[in-house]
Amino acid sequence: MKFHKYFYSIHIFWLLFCMPVLCVGQTKKKGIVEKPNIIFVLVDDLRWDAMGFVGRYPFLKTPHIDKLRKEGVHFKNAYCTNSLCAPSRATFLTGMFPQTNGVNTNQEGRELNPDKTLSFGQILQGEGYQTAFIGKWHMAESNEPRKGWDYWCSFPGQGQYFGNNLNINGNNIRNEGYITDELNKYTLDFIDENADKPFCVYLSHKAAHAPFTPADRDKNLYTNDLVPEPASWLDNMENKPSWQRTVTVMNADQRHRLREKDLAKIIPQKNRKLTPWPAKTGVGNQKDYLRTLTAVDDGLGEIYDLLKKKGILENTIIVFAGDNGFFQGEHGLGDKRLAYNESMRIPLIMRYPKLANANLTISEMILNADIAPTFLEMAGVSIPAQMQGKSVVPLLHGKNEDWRKSFLFTYWTDLVYFIPRITAIRTEKYLYSTTPDINDIDELYDVVNDPAELNNLSKKPEYSVIENNLKIELEQLKKETGYKADVPRPDAEFIGNVKKGKLLSIDFGDTTLNHQPENDISFNRVVLSKDQRRVSGSFYDSATTVIKARPDLDASKGTFIIECLVKPESPQGIIASCGSQQDGWAIFLENGVPGFVVAHDKHLQFIDGQSNIINKWSHLIAVIENYNNVIKFFADGKLIGQRKMLLPIQSIKSSAGDIYLGQDAGSMIDPNGVSVYYFKGLIQSVSFYREKMQDARLIELSK
Repeated sequence: MKFHKYFYSIHIFWLLFCMPVLCVGQTKKKGIVEKPNIIFVLVDDLRWDAMGFVGRYPFLKTPHIDKLRKEGVHFKNAYCTNSLCAPSRATFLTGMFPQTNGVNTNQEGRELNPDKTLSFGQILQGEGYQTAFIGKWHMAESNEPRKGWDYWCSFPGQGQYFGNNLNINGNNIRNEGYITDELNKYTLDFIDENADKPFCVYLSHKAAHAPFTPADRDKNLYTNDLVPEPASWLDNMENKPSWQRTVTVMNADQRHRLREKDLAKIIPQKNRKLTPWPAKTGVGNQKDYLRTLTAVDDGLGEIYDLLKKKGILENTIIVFAGDNGFFQGEHGLGDKRLAYNESMRIPLIMRYPKLANANLTISEMILNADIAPTFLEMAGVSIPAQMQGKSVVPLLHGKNEDWRKSFLFTYWTDLVYFIPRITAIRTEKYLYSTTPDINDIDELYDVVNDPAELNNLSKKPEYSVIENNLKIELEQLKKETGYKADVPRPDAEFIGNVKKGKLLSIDFGDTTLNHQPENDISFNRVVLSKDQRRVSGSFYDSATTVIKARPDLDASKGTFIIECLVKPESPQGIIASCGSQQDGWAIFLENGVPGFVVAHDKHLQFIDGQSNIINKWSHLIAVIENYNNVIKFFADGKLIGQRKMLLPIQSIKSSAGDIYLGQDAGSMIDPNGVSVYYFKGLIQSVSFYREKMQDARLIELSK
């Protein structure tokens, strides 16, 4: 909003300085038209009902969130358009759906292109706002500052509850404190320093994401309280699609597992064990999940008090939200991702007394895409045509005639968690969900009469007309929102084509690894090919070259293949490794001979090579076939060996799931736990796959 030009007649002077300004969202102070401040607080994986005032958990105490609701607006039917961290966050920022902003998964390389998809931070910054991003970015692993933010404070990837490498305005700082408290402090400091000018703060919490770790002061909360059983805990899944019995999203029960190859088959329900509800603890460390919210609530109270102290509370828009929902035992599930109410419904509260009445409840369906255009309208800024969301300002005035009656929910194919591509439509009365790529049944629920989504009405004759109409409307929504099954990356022009089936491929050219522990020499140079630079996006020119952990590079799920082209110059060393003696893998050299090892619970399972490859180019391929617990090792067109794993490799947690090139990831080779040798020589390329290959194809590949 541009400042008004003032006329210097006495009459106009009196009008400007003595009469109140009656524009929405503006006040007159010291002759300057004030823009509203904006504070957006986003909590990770927070259920729509995980707030004290909702009543889902009678013991849950969130006094400051409750106060915000009492003094503001509760959007009781708010939803995300994709129930996954990165897609939802990109949608909040841009007002665009995942299929148009390009961030439709959590995969590395899925990040907004700031030159093509402007965030509300960029737009407000251009309108004179002081902007700050503080917390979890979670689009790519890098914590480097992004465009649109005058102040930047973030950590790599998911971050940790304790001990984080923070990037503060380009400076790397180690912080050992409890991350929720630390992010709150940085937020308070920014507000305190910028209270005399319009500002926008995006506070993005790590909480309440797993592993649920409350602050030390909150560890004993709710010890004697009972967790209510969800209505769908004993869902027998008899009328659900068969693929849902395969999902690996932290199932809370003991349901039958299918192999990846069975995804397209309709298989009747196996003998599901209906376990009693654990009322004392809930499921999946449920009480710890709720305990992490206490520090978030404390911080919100501190922000409120500071705004009041500075005299800017009434001129500040405060929005409190979650990025996606979270299962806590519903349908026997944990995590999120699926097209159910608990997964896609989110909490959303707004306080702005100049525009919104206190204790107001709005029942219309609000989307995460609506937040960015709402902020812009409240700030008096034009809303770009590319934004697909709608400002909620008309609803605050009771004008809902043209508001949406339905929306599109999407999830893209996820072989890590065995989830097929999902497209769904949610209306005020129905939820219709389909998986277009596999042969399985659809889902149709009357969410008014069946809020627990237990009775699948799909294919029932009396609902055939309704189902058909929903199918037609679903296709129309896909067309209107630009939905495509294959979504280009945000920077597709730069990335180019990635070979199908290859998760990651890095071409170093003639990059020399010359690691020496005594002088800590790193890569002389790292040359990433143009089409792969953004895919990796996580290399550090340091003593250890690291590919940062991400779910699709977890070797414990499906088939995992590591391919490398190397020319060793010394007889000992690690070529590539991940994990530790507890759970992990490594390709290594011993006396000039290549080998492969898989570890689980300190059980080391080796395949040793046969030929010395010192000063020779060698093509090595290691395979982990988790579906049959077999490991294989190929070298220069030969199958060196294969063996049955005594114990299958388990999930490599993100804290230890980085892939190290040229160095041991965790003393996996030496049974005494002594760190093994650095690699010295040439690594031309490293590639990772998650697909099944015949041995003949692997032999051909390794020639």
